[in-house]
Amino acid sequence: MIEGKIGLAPMADYTDYAYREICRKNGAEFTFTEMISVEALIRDKKESFSMLPKENEKDIGIQLFGSNIESFIKAAKLVENKGNWIDINAGCPVKKVIKKGAGSALLKDLDKLGNIIKALKENVEIPVGVKIRLGFDEDIAEKIIEVVQKNNANYVIVHARTQKQLYSGEANWKRFRDLKKICDIPLGASGDIYSYEDAQILMSEYNVDFVIVARGSMGNPWIFSNRKPEFEEFKLTILEHIKMMIDDYGEEKAIRRFKKIFIAYTKGLKNAREIRKQIPYINTYNDLEKIVYALEK
Repeated sequence: MIEGKIGLAPMADYTDYAYREICRKNGAEFTFTEMISVEALIRDKKESFSMLPKENEKDIGIQLFGSNIESFIKAAKLVENKGNWIDINAGCPVKKVIKKGAGSALLKDLDKLGNIIKALKENVEIPVGVKIRLGFDEDIAEKIIEVVQKNNANYVIVHARTQKQLYSGEANWKRFRDLKKICDIPLGASGDIYSYEDAQILMSEYNVDFVIVARGSMGNPWIFSNRKPEFEEFKLTILEHIKMMIDDYGEEKAIRRFKKIFIAYTKGLKNAREIRKQIPYINTYNDLEKIVYALEK
């Protein structure tokens, strides 16, 4: 399904359709939706349904988060015809998600995590995988993977930090070698992947089956193909990205959402500091276009 490949990780408030499409065009071999609340789906919240894949998207997983097993089943049945597989979020470290017993909070209740996996496997026709961390307060990754495999998940993705670490320190890539020894299903790697070479090293030296790129893709969708674009292409890609967002959200909301993405695109540019001072005053596409054309290598 996704073995031997490099894909785009799910990132809340980032990996919408436009972001996925830009990464896909530049080499991402598979993608995920942003994490979508099972409770919002079963309550028919319009915004949650708008986060689902579009009809033209292929090789895409729908990432769901929640803590109630019945809600997971209902939500998964509602969306299974919209994507190629379902991904259970058991790795999000954010407090507001954990407070609801979702995300990496599931790593404190492995029975529940196992039951969610089992329930989805029994109730949907498409594959079901799980994204986890090494543990909540401490590293218990072997124990988690044992539960994931026992309940017949199709793959497991490990972000090589605990919840307690959030995004601090370095991801512990060495753990992938240990985990591969006990992992009979495809093992995916996440955490501190900032170059194409990083992804290749994880697959060739640390024995993972596939890799998902998160923050490393911000401002650099070319990470998936190990290609450095000409500067004109770089600028046109930024404008293509915002145009797609405007099509989806309308100009005002798109510009608001795009500002943090634009900051990532400007990283390392000659006049980045001056450009960033102007970002709060960008209100329209025309405002942004003028700034993009003024960018310098």
